[in-house]
Amino acid sequence: MAACALAGCDKGTLPFLGKGNGAAMPVAQAAGQQDRAIADPPAPAPGQFGKAPAAQQAAQQPQPAPLTGIDYVISRVKRGDFLCAGAVTINVSDAADNPREFVIKSKGFEFRMVPVVTASGAVRLENEAKGVIWLQVANRAMLMNQKKGQRMAAECLAKT
Repeated sequence: MAACALAGCDKGTLPFLGKGNGAAMPVAQAAGQQDRAIADPPAPAPGQFGKAPAAQQAAQQPQPAPLTGIDYVISRVKRGDFLCAGAVTINVSDAADNPREFVIKSKGFEFRMVPVVTASGAVRLENEAKGVIWLQVANRAMLMNQKKGQRMAAECLAKT
């Protein structure tokens, strides 16, 4: 009893202590109360039986793997028409025969480009044979000829 007082225990929390005078309860009676507590768990609230909360249901569904590398670059390429400085219009579209390539065309040229992973996170499409690259950063893009060291189209904005 002294240990209970020192530890801050309540008599009701210890099954072997009696209710009023601190007298010990018979072991058989204490065991019977413990068995009932284990055998009779509290009933679930109405509407909860058999249903997991939304957070648990979402955790149970398999999550798609995040895109990495080239697949991530492909997912970020903006397709469609771009209006560039000097009234140049460029079209970026998927290559019909290869989903991992793009076609960039305008009046006078057409290039097949492949995506390249960059450290900066910019979208970069490249045609190594002709030395042409297409860069997209946020809402702007440009087409450059690396072999000649000049911009073919600059300040390109996607048409809406």
